[in-house]
Parts: sequence; structure tokens; C-alpha cells
Amino acid sequence: MADNYESIPLDLWIMNHPKEEDIRTVFINMDIALKYIHEHGYCIEVFYPSEIEILNNELDHIQFKKLIELSRDPAIKQQMIKEDLFNSALMQIGLYFYSDGLGLSINTILYNLKPEILKENFDAYSQVIPEGDTPYYRGIILRGATVYLCEFVQEKNNRELQELEKQLAPDDQKNFEPAQIKKVPSNNKVNDNIYRQINGLRDAAFISVLTIPTVIIIVMIIIMIFSWVISIG
Repeated sequence: MADNYESIPLDLWIMNHPKEEDIRTVFINMDIALKYIHEHGYCIEVFYPSEIEILNNELDHIQFKKLIELSRDPAIKQQMIKEDLFNSALMQIGLYFYSDGLGLSINTILYNLKPEILKENFDAYSQVIPEGDTPYYRGIILRGATVYLCEFVQEKNNRELQELEKQLAPDDQKNFEPAQIKKVPSNNKVNDNIYRQINGLRDAAFISVLTIPTVIIIVMIIIMIFSWVISIG
């Protein structure tokens, strides 16, 4: 885990930051971190706001506290990633619901917001989602899409920018060059530091794999030498 960081659990942070814009920014950065974790071969073991932390009050410093390794089987791996994205969307909608000021606690909302309930009543719950993001959550919850929120937002921004430039372009389109497509920000420098334990776990496993056979070989050599010494004694 990252060192020298002051942390606050996501649920407590949400209680003190009711602005939709701030919450949405955290969720986008949370998905950037989630994508980073998946790309490094891990997923989330416990997807609950008390097990997710914001570090140093920086909205792009998101730490998932409990990780597990992704399966090596491609089909199982894809399913694990899909479940992470669904659980992330489910939690985010619950936290938007809480921030809407209905007087219920976060724990009460998330406990009662079951997947089947959200699927059956998505249109009602979608009223608390920021305008423009509803198609993303609908795709994740109802269609099982495997798209990160950060990817959806970047693609949406690119399309809006291109449309705006088309509207502003002169009548003569010969020299018009559309805006360059921007990629999803990686935030790798921050996440490399926060999730140093990912490489640490892999290194430890690798060392363990190498060490055990080495020890066995050394022991066998010692036994052989000892047996040889006795045989010639």
C-alpha cells in the first residue's frame, strides 16, 4: 500500500462532499484506478465504500484496499472484470442516491439496493445519475457492458468536441482538420505509487516459485554428498 498518505474512506468522504460534480470526478478517477488494477492482473475483493479510500484529499488518489489476483483463465478473468464494473456502477448509483439528500444512511441504501431491484427499477434510480451519464449506467446494469466510466466520459467528450468544431467550421471544409482524439488519462504515476503492492505480490510469488525448487535441490545435493562420504568412510 502507499506510504505517507492521509486517507479517508469513500463513504465518509461522500458524507462531507455532497456536490455532484465532486462525486462524479471521484467516480471517474475510481474507474481509472480500477482499469489500472485490472491491467496489472488484479481485481477487487471487497467492493464497498468503507474499503475504498481517498488519499490526501486528492480526487485522483483512489485506493482500493482489498485486491485479489485475476484468474489466468480468459473466460473467468473477463467475468471477474465484468463483475467489478457492475459492482462499481451499483455502488456509484447508491452513493448518488444518498447524496440526493433523502435522509437514508449509506449503509441502509447499499444494503437494500440489490442488483435485481436496480435492474427492475432502473428508470427510477437513474433520476439521481448526472445528466449525460445515464446511458453508461444503463449499459452496465441492464446489458452487462464491459466499459469503464472513464472511457465512456472521454469518448463522449471527444464526440461533443468534434460536433462543436463541425458547427464552428467555415463553409469551406477543404482545410478543416477535426480535433485530435484524446485518450483516457492513465494517472499511472499516481497509481504506480498507490498500488506498489501489486508488483510486490507478484515478485513474492515469483521468488517463492524459484526458492522452493532451489532448496530441494540443495538438500538433495547435501544428502548425496553425505551418503558418498559415509560410503567411502
